[in-house]
Amino acid sequence: VATYVARCRIEGKKPATVRRYLSTIALAHRVAKLMNPCTDEAVHLEIKGLTNAVSVRQRQARALGWVEIERFLKSAGESLPATRERALICVAYDTMARRSELVALDLDDFRFLPDGTGRALIRRSKSDQVGEGNSAYLSRTTVRYLKLWLDSAGIKEGAVFRRVIGRGTVTTDANGRGRMAGRLSVDAIAQAFKRVARWIKMPADEVAQVSGHSIRVGATQDLLALNIDLASVMQAGRWKTNRMP
Repeated sequence: VATYVARCRIEGKKPATVRRYLSTIALAHRVAKLMNPCTDEAVHLEIKGLTNAVSVRQRQARALGWVEIERFLKSAGESLPATRERALICVAYDTMARRSELVALDLDDFRFLPDGTGRALIRRSKSDQVGEGNSAYLSRTTVRYLKLWLDSAGIKEGAVFRRVIGRGTVTTDANGRGRMAGRLSVDAIAQAFKRVARWIKMPADEVAQVSGHSIRVGATQDLLALNIDLASVMQAGRWKTNRMP
């Protein structure tokens, strides 16, 4: 295992990545009821050497907060792709959803309330592998744009966020129910956020830093800027520790 860590250092792996690998190795040994090799001093020394040789600073995605989102909402036009993007970024902001959580949303996961707000059910997340589920609040603005997308795309069931071919065709599966084949991929979320960044004329170097986490980062920063307590931010973002927020 120590030799493996040394090899990762030569290949330029980040310390956080290597620690994730070691966590998996440790888990495999615990399941097999074997001694955990990752606790050996030789492994610790290699990890220390790795952190000394490689910067431990994690590259943070360029945040897309409400200021940027609002600029897009006001200027994006009325095309079907723009309608989808409005709904997507508003839902992403309100729910602070990860990419995988966004693309997994089905129409049955949304509930619209009489006062114009709504709720989204995040059925499974990185911190909820057993699928207990978490409910997220949706603002009136988000519900308005989400309903507009659903009506414009003719979505009656199945996946909410789907691919748009050209400027007017929403993908569905073979029998027309749209449950699987038309669903956006995880990678498509980052591309959508980059399109938003380009539309609002964000500098090219900043657009390059936009990722599928950018709205999650922006929402977190907005909450902290409003002096929302860290425990509430952790609950909203479904984090188990305060390290990431």
